[in-house]
Amino acid sequence: MPADARDVVLIPCWRRPELLWQCLYNLSQAEGVGALHVLFRADTGYDEAILEVIEEFAPRLGSHEVHTPMACPYRRRKQSANVLGGYLMAAAMSRRYVFMVEEDVIVARDFLRWHYAVQAAQPRLFCSIATRNIHRAVPDSMDPQTYYLTSGDHGRHGLCYPRAIITQWIAPHVRREYFAAPRRYCARHFPRSHVAADDVEQDGLIRRIQESTGEAHAIAYPYRPRAFHAGFGYPRPAALEEGTLRERIRAMGAVIYNAEAMRRAAEQSEFVEDSLPVPLDTPHWQALRYQSLPAAETVT
Repeated sequence: MPADARDVVLIPCWRRPELLWQCLYNLSQAEGVGALHVLFRADTGYDEAILEVIEEFAPRLGSHEVHTPMACPYRRRKQSANVLGGYLMAAAMSRRYVFMVEEDVIVARDFLRWHYAVQAAQPRLFCSIATRNIHRAVPDSMDPQTYYLTSGDHGRHGLCYPRAIITQWIAPHVRREYFAAPRRYCARHFPRSHVAADDVEQDGLIRRIQESTGEAHAIAYPYRPRAFHAGFGYPRPAALEEGTLRERIRAMGAVIYNAEAMRRAAEQSEFVEDSLPVPLDTPHWQALRYQSLPAAETVT
């Protein structure tokens, strides 16, 4: 690790340049982004328009680099290979933390500051996650200072890992045996896991890893989310995928920041509730405060 290493933001990207534009528009306004290094990981078959978007926002980022894909032998698991490989690369160059913001994740202005604050308050975290917890019924709060701790309900959007978690816990599982037969690998290495047997992509693997560490390495979530997943399931609305790139950027921007517009656009798609927007401007706060969850909360 070089002496002048920065913390790293990992951004896997593929074929949604109009969403990557919205992602970078907001990330470039996040407090502290200029002190970080942004690592873009283009996946196999990527749309070259994402390079145009990255070039547009490059002057607003502290530093960045783009990695285009090498041939992936694991055709059905190439997304997992891209993301997991990105984690290992980011950890190798990071000073202390690795943030992960996919191309369809929109972050609030204090996204980075919240992560740094909660990681400082809880130095043994597995990770902190700034989006809604899709595994528990936790109502959003207007209080920007409160957070809670959980185990077993790792999510995939808007994360921050201590680099040591990646190198010590995740990296040992990024190997040929997993990519070749992920379901068999997860069943063999995590036989007592409560994660669904067919949830074996990279987020399912990492959820099992965290579950195995228990409360020793918990997850921190905010009661007031600092990011949201703005993507759509399948099929995606055709109106948001037609026209020039600039037209698609404008059309996407007219939808993703409005809850009712998101619901209308995604009537035939999956995951809409996971995609509802959150406030991007957070009231002033100085310190975070831990608040436990009710005992009745369960993991799904």
